[in-house]
Amino acid sequence: MKKSTFYIVGKHAVTEALKNPNRRVVRVFLTEEAKNKINRENQHLNLLKNINIFFKNKKELDKYCSREGITHQGFVAEIEHLDKNNIKDFVFQNSDKKILI
Repeated sequence: MKKSTFYIVGKHAVTEALKNPNRRVVRVFLTEEAKNKINRENQHLNLLKNINIFFKNKKELDKYCSREGITHQGFVAEIEHLDKNNIKDFVFQNSDKKILI
């Protein structure tokens, strides 16, 4: 079953999604300037490796966030929803760790 996707916009949101190993980024829409910025600021991480990248101009990216009135900063990504863990799964996955309350 294919998971549903949604769009996130903005430099920090897209960069953090790319850094998250649990997050599946389907595709990224960037301006040329944004691509250069993400590569320059994260040189050691190679965040765009194995990612479908589409280059757009600012007006094309405005279509993804114009209704919400938010700024994309040249970064838009389509990502899948994360799996939701219930409390049983959490306890099972962390049963070998000491949790301080």
